[in-house]
Amino acid sequence: MDDVKIEYCWDGYNCIEEKITSLEQLEMRLNELKKTWAIEHNSSELKCIATVDVVIENVGYISISLDEKCILLFYDEVEDYFLTSLGNPSFGGSTEDLYDFGQPAESSNQYIVSYKDGLDALKDWIVTKKLSQKIEWTDKIF
Repeated sequence: MDDVKIEYCWDGYNCIEEKITSLEQLEMRLNELKKTWAIEHNSSELKCIATVDVVIENVGYISISLDEKCILLFYDEVEDYFLTSLGNPSFGGSTEDLYDFGQPAESSNQYIVSYKDGLDALKDWIVTKKLSQKIEWTDKIF
């Protein structure tokens, strides 16, 4: 896993990169960051869900939101396209909370998958460098 790292820039200025050497380390670090974000932003009136980019050099990245209502955003660096996780296509409306994929914004409820499923899909992608079939993906904007 020499080519895997995580990146996050939660204050908008100080971007942090961390090398990832194992799937166990990745899961542990994402869970630590999830707890840290919740503690530091628990008193905020406007709830915003943090995201972390998991980058594979010369392949692309998946941004994963650190919440039980998880959204994944995939970017293919080679083919230059984006896909988003697709949870339940019959869900309507927008999320109550804001998701921070570079700028806080509402997202469609249709993009939401469980955090466990999102993490499993992320791990599959790291191992195979192909999108996991454990969840659906879409290029549609809802």
